[in-house]
Amino acid sequence: MRKFYKILGVLVLVFIAACCFFYFQFQPSQTTVWGINFSQIRARELGLNARELFLDMLTDLKPKEIRMAAYWTEIEPQENVYNFTELDDLLKQAEIYHTDVILAVGNKLPRWPECYKPDWAKQLDPAQEQTAQLSMVKTVVEHYKNFPAITVWQVENEGLFGFGLDCPKIDKDLFRQEISLVKSLDTRPVLVTDSGEIGRWLPTASLGADWFGSTMYRVVENNLTGYIKYPLPYFFFRIKAGIINTFARPQKIIGVELQAEPWLSGSVQGTDLDTQKAMMNPKIFQQNVAFAQKVGFSENYLWGVEWWYWMAKKQNDWGMWQSVKDLLAK
Repeated sequence: MRKFYKILGVLVLVFIAACCFFYFQFQPSQTTVWGINFSQIRARELGLNARELFLDMLTDLKPKEIRMAAYWTEIEPQENVYNFTELDDLLKQAEIYHTDVILAVGNKLPRWPECYKPDWAKQLDPAQEQTAQLSMVKTVVEHYKNFPAITVWQVENEGLFGFGLDCPKIDKDLFRQEISLVKSLDTRPVLVTDSGEIGRWLPTASLGADWFGSTMYRVVENNLTGYIKYPLPYFFFRIKAGIINTFARPQKIIGVELQAEPWLSGSVQGTDLDTQKAMMNPKIFQQNVAFAQKVGFSENYLWGVEWWYWMAKKQNDWGMWQSVKDLLAK
């Protein structure tokens, strides 16, 4: 038994030493650029005018950076029939207001249900589906590479993390092909992302992209535990960042989704306001911002603009909208 404890003690010391080593392989930024995630689909789900929200975001909140998605269901609703009208307009508005854009392409993209495969593609066999997906990515990038507002391409969203409604992880070979394809078509950096709390990071960061992005959610809900606040300290993220800096060496690590809306088990419209405001409010928002600052990513994109706007326009509660405006004005 004594030998066992000696071995265990050595393993604990080795683990602590490794954590310390990786912790110092990531140098936190002293300043943070705050961006905003935007989803035209989510805006419509909340009964909002997506263009109106987008313009109010640009003119009132004035973010320097936004993150958007070219949803396959909207871009190619019928096979080989593309519709770029809405996204073209939004990206042109971003250019007018000198706002840089990360544009996500692929099948697995930000916002529930996570995967956005159109119905016609669901009828294809796996090989045909992959061919159709690569063709869509190629067409989207070729169309948008002449839009100067786009500064970074994101390929898939948490591609190796299975999450969402009927949304398995992306085949790794297909994922790698998509990254190579985008890089062959344009010189702007390619970003890949993973779950901050649960994702392993290194498999995703090793696929050949230029940048890596982590999500950051503080309170979540699932069928096993109900609501839970992740008991993870800021240095958990720094250690994981140090691991990928050591072995994958991305050019930049950023925070792609910082929780700034409540994680609801049901719809926004079907959840009472007191519950929503208890789960996310200006005080909790400031706590999340402070946590992200301690982690030290140079860029963090706030998650929830559609909800802030819904609260402001539909419920006459401007608290979150004003809190974000104050943060971005600093």
